Amino acid sequence: MSMKSRSNPRRVYAAGSLREAAHIGWPIVIAMLSYTAMDVADTLFVGWLGKTELAAVGIATIVVFLFNSFFMGVLHGTKVMSSQATGAKRHDDAKMAGWVGTLIAIPLGIMVASTALLGEPIFAIMGGSAQVQAIAGDYFSIRVLGAFFVYAMVALCDYFQGTGDTRTPMKINLVANAVNIILDPILIFGWGPIAAMGVEGAAVATVVAQVLGMVIAFGVFVRRVGWVRNIQWSFVPELLRIGLPIGVRSAVNIGAFAAFTAFLARMGEEQVAAHQIALKVMSISFLPGYGLGETATILTGQYLGANKLDEVRKSFLSTLFLALGVMGACAVVFFSFNSQIVSLFTDDPMVIELGGKLLLIAAFFQIFDALAMVAIGALNGVGDTRFTMLGGIACSWFVLLPSSYLFGVVMDGGAVGAWFGMTAEITALGLLMLWRFNKNGWRLSGVPAVAAAE
Repeated sequence: MSMKSRSNPRRVYAAGSLREAAHIGWPIVIAMLSYTAMDVADTLFVGWLGKTELAAVGIATIVVFLFNSFFMGVLHGTKVMSSQATGAKRHDDAKMAGWVGTLIAIPLGIMVASTALLGEPIFAIMGGSAQVQAIAGDYFSIRVLGAFFVYAMVALCDYFQGTGDTRTPMKINLVANAVNIILDPILIFGWGPIAAMGVEGAAVATVVAQVLGMVIAFGVFVRRVGWVRNIQWSFVPELLRIGLPIGVRSAVNIGAFAAFTAFLARMGEEQVAAHQIALKVMSISFLPGYGLGETATILTGQYLGANKLDEVRKSFLSTLFLALGVMGACAVVFFSFNSQIVSLFTDDPMVIELGGKLLLIAAFFQIFDALAMVAIGALNGVGDTRFTMLGGIACSWFVLLPSSYLFGVVMDGGAVGAWFGMTAEITALGLLMLWRFNKNGWRLSGVPAVAAAE
């Protein structure tokens, strides 16, 4: 194996401190915010086409996430392995985890890209008008073609982050997302000799950005670690042991959310459009919170690898404090300016009214959402991925779906009632994961990944 060593300078802070968590976490948060900007821009441009197109892209996006979530979750085992190996100062093992994750991305991406032919039957199941189904199918069929590129980019960026280098993935994501935002209006509405492509243009812009991001990430990775001649295939089962529960949890949770969205699709286009806008706006807080959850994964993984269990707890608390601050600030904005924010995306008065109510609900569950994401990230970092899988599945299928159906359909609460069900799920999930971490069950489940691979 030829691997060039390159140190990633990292300022030294007190172990598990707030400053360390902020140092590791801010590039991830910036990357998540750039993704938010891209996603909001997509929604804004598509919203200008009409509420039918907006509803179609909203439903199609959920299905894309459903197909991607399992495989991307599996590849997140790369981050856990590289972080634990880095903490144990076994840097060649961290690099091998990066190579193995990237190679696994190839067959996974091919499998998902093959689903491009299944758009029509999938969206017949999802419901909605015939026009919504047709537009959603066209968007979906293009988006899944980029599966391999996004999977490989996930594995590569997970390697960088696991080693403590969170700035490189941030820069790659900033470039890729900026390209997507630039291409969106050009391909959706047309420009000069480029004909307007409508919703399909939004999908093409995203795939082009994914290809570019993967090419940049792979170039940086190879330049940093060199080419490898002998793959240590013993890393594969251990990566799967860690990653499969993450992937199952992600896929099953997204499946529950797809069913949740199907409830809304049968309530009317206004309900779906309001839900879609509120989700995009809420991503302003969700994605930074998710990024801080990933920060918790990195730090707890590294400290477990170094066998510093007290620092595992300290890093969890520090990261949680940051997440509560970010998402709490967003809650204040959602509460104060809900209708005004929704009106930026549409001029339909019913959608504005509904979307405003949904953002009010979102303001109230931000604290529990921050708790859930950071606790899940911390538990994943120490290898307790089986518990996060079981807990996530239980809350999504036995809290979210029954309660949203009760409040939204049975009690005729529409999207507002369904979001009360989502609030119940997020609250239950946050409290459950906090209980697990405080219970110290992870000390029994958290076995250093690379050691197990030998």
